[in-house]
Amino acid sequence: MTSAEVRFRTIVETWSWRALIFAPAALSIWCLNRDGTYRTLLFDGGWTTRFYVLAWIVLTPYLGWFIMATGRLTFSLIRHEPTQRVDEFFVGAATLILTGFGLGALSILYPQIVLGFAIAVLLWDSRSFRKPQKPAVTLPLIATSLLGLWLLATVFLDRAIIPDVISTDVQQLYAPYLAEVARNHSIWLAADNPIFSDFEIGHGNGLHLLLATFLPPHVAQIVSFLYFVGIGAVIFELARLVLPFQAFGRRCEDAAIPIALGLAILGLAWPRTMPTVTPGLHIMEFGKYHLQTAAFFVYFLLVVIRSSRSRDRLAAGICAFAVAASYPLYAAFVFLISALGVLTKALQRDLSGVMTGVLLGVGAIAGCILAFSVNYLYLGIPATNPYSLFRGAASVERFSQFGSLDILDYFVLAQSLEVSDFLSKAGLFAFFKQVRSVLLVAIALAAATCTVAYIDSKLFPERSGASKSRMSFNAAGLLIIIAYAASVRLLDMTLNIPSLIRLSVHVTALFPLVTVAIACWVLVVVRRLASTWSPGRYAPHVALLALLITCAWTTLSYPWQSFRDDGTVAFVTGRPLRQLPRVSLDWQRCDELQQSTGAERILPLNGYRALVPCYFSPLLTRGKVIHTYQSDVARDFKKVALGTADTAEATLRALGVNLFYVQRENCDFWLNGFSDLFQKEELARRFAVRAETPHYWLLTWRAGDLPLTPETAAAISTLRTRSKDIYRMAYGVEPFEVVRRQLPPDGRPRDLAILDQLSKCR
Repeated sequence: MTSAEVRFRTIVETWSWRALIFAPAALSIWCLNRDGTYRTLLFDGGWTTRFYVLAWIVLTPYLGWFIMATGRLTFSLIRHEPTQRVDEFFVGAATLILTGFGLGALSILYPQIVLGFAIAVLLWDSRSFRKPQKPAVTLPLIATSLLGLWLLATVFLDRAIIPDVISTDVQQLYAPYLAEVARNHSIWLAADNPIFSDFEIGHGNGLHLLLATFLPPHVAQIVSFLYFVGIGAVIFELARLVLPFQAFGRRCEDAAIPIALGLAILGLAWPRTMPTVTPGLHIMEFGKYHLQTAAFFVYFLLVVIRSSRSRDRLAAGICAFAVAASYPLYAAFVFLISALGVLTKALQRDLSGVMTGVLLGVGAIAGCILAFSVNYLYLGIPATNPYSLFRGAASVERFSQFGSLDILDYFVLAQSLEVSDFLSKAGLFAFFKQVRSVLLVAIALAAATCTVAYIDSKLFPERSGASKSRMSFNAAGLLIIIAYAASVRLLDMTLNIPSLIRLSVHVTALFPLVTVAIACWVLVVVRRLASTWSPGRYAPHVALLALLITCAWTTLSYPWQSFRDDGTVAFVTGRPLRQLPRVSLDWQRCDELQQSTGAERILPLNGYRALVPCYFSPLLTRGKVIHTYQSDVARDFKKVALGTADTAEATLRALGVNLFYVQRENCDFWLNGFSDLFQKEELARRFAVRAETPHYWLLTWRAGDLPLTPETAAAISTLRTRSKDIYRMAYGVEPFEVVRRQLPPDGRPRDLAILDQLSKCR
């Protein structure tokens, strides 16, 4: 063969196996993007659902590879030094967050560009596959690994694979923006769909935006699962850092990897125990961005705890900048971790570690500046949460292009009435109760371990025990973890802030590690004080067995129970989403409205929560069911909801709104439904019935001799009046009237449980 033929054959062989590697990913992407998939998942199921599940199973490892390959590329371009897999993942995610944000800001988020970039990164990475270090294969490691695979498979199928059709926020705040970005190829909003709240929450999450250009919005749940795995990897590394394995002899050191892996599994499956026992990290809403934020926070703990290198300074700066830029509200936690790292490293006289902590804080500050600047220059307000802090700086003229500040005033008023005790004394008591329970469990664990070790050392003494000089303990690292977990839990339990409560669930994953580490610290003290004490021969094996049993029980009691309750097996085998046990929303109503009214727009007067699956639904024509506070109608809130009946009618007609939905036996009226346009006398004078079913009325403007019957007008008016009564009983005042008439909010909440009556008018 000539040299040219040899070269050609080499090229063909090289590219053929790479093409073979990427073929399953290409097939999966095609399968997930077929027309009508979402409708089939909801109503029919069958083989479409089975192929849908299989496609995500095949594609998810490729997405994880893409993130880690990006991390390796970033390190190779900036820091030429060895890295760990966990660093590659988080730096890769941060790089993609910033890349997606940049491409979106330039309005070039096209699938061709994103896929081309992804393929280039993976091809670059495939040139030099690095073989992972293989630990010694032992029976404990095999058992722990199988437990870990069971947990991850359970969570993946239950929380990542099944589209989240239960969370109302995911369906009307998160998924719609990802679909909008894919449609517009940009983070900027279209004039006819001003979903400003979605923009504020989502425009900085570049990794999600990149993947949503060529995958359905459900990809957010897959990304959250990857971050879930990342949290487990960080806990594994933290356990190896803060637990003094070398202090208890060679046998304990040999069991270090299975023990660290067991603590990671236990953390991922551990329940939240205060104020009540509820599922922990695995139950967080995977369709949101909370797991992304939580994963980076836990990773920052690792960065500031371990011995600092130049790679840590890069990771601290770029990751902090990306997290704060994605959503600046939680940058305070980054500052907390930064301060803890700087303080401990300064006490240790570790200048490199101090610099890492400083860069962590500086990166967060820079990210906050970027996020607030973009929001203010585009929306006219730095952030809508906390609204009271930024209301004074808002530009009314600029924000009016997207929404109404009066609606946000209403939100703040309603939330302030719901929170009767912003600083909860009961929460403070619960916090100290939880601290006590952790300490008691740690002490009991240490006592049990000491007893087992003492008996073991007497019956089976270890002749080659570790010397006292080998004992070391990363006390500073443990203190940082404890301080962070305690701070977050204290804020969570004492401040009634819903978003903080949802995010703080992630510290639950640190509790098993903290408890075991405290117990180990007690054992180290005992070992130093008792000169004749030795760990024995079988004590490490007993401890590992106990850890495995605890992991199995926790996984069975919480993630596996959730897996069963959600009907995961039924979905995977083809059951439609709307037939799953925990799904209660009615997509049939959305489909019925679409089929009966075509492209005409509908303004709901009540049934706000019942119509959640219809807002921004891919089943309906774009913008068909008008959202209460994110729509072109909401921009004219003063004219529609607060104006006279004549003004409201003229405005709605100008906006092309000719249909109005009123659900029977539903008192969930909200904002527009309380407009003067929909009073009893105005209903009879201005409206007619377009369609009437046992479940709802569909009204339209009166034309000719088609008036609304007195009975229908009275029935709708009765629902509206009852709605006001329920709000008054729950809050002590009517929030809408307070905003409408600029009254002082001097009412006191009486019983918020009464609000449950809105859905059925009981």
